[in-house]
Amino acid sequence: MQTSDRRAAPRFRIAIPLHFQLAKSSEPESAAETLDVSSGGMCMETDAPPGVGAILLVRLRLPEMIMGWRVPEWSITGRVVHVKLSAEPAKYDVGVQFHYYEAAAPHRGRLIAEGEGASMRLIADSGAHL
Repeated sequence: MQTSDRRAAPRFRIAIPLHFQLAKSSEPESAAETLDVSSGGMCMETDAPPGVGAILLVRLRLPEMIMGWRVPEWSITGRVVHVKLSAEPAKYDVGVQFHYYEAAAPHRGRLIAEGEGASMRLIADSGAHL
C-alpha cells in the first residue's frame, strides 16, 4: 500500500539558520537549522527540542522561491507536530506546522501574510491596531 503525502505545499531540502523560542516565554531564543521547509511548515534540527504541541515563534530568512515574496526576514508562529532523535549526536528533528507569518516591510507599517494550508491572505497593516 502506498502512503500519501498530506502536505499542501512542496518541501525544499535546504539548510537555513534560524532562531526560535516558546511563545509567551521569557527564555532566550534557541538556534536551529532547517532540514526542509515549505510555505506550510518545516523540519528543523536543534539541540534544544521543544515539546510536541508547543507554540513557537521562529525568525528566519526564507528564499523567495519558497514563500513567493521577497522579504528580508520572516517572523513565523507555528506548532510543533513531532520531535524525534536526529541522525546527528545530541540533536533532534522537530516538525513545525506554520500558522501565522509576519514580515517587516521596507516602508512604514508591516506586511502580514496569514496562512491556513495552501491558501494565504496578505494584509497591508499600517501598524494601527483597533
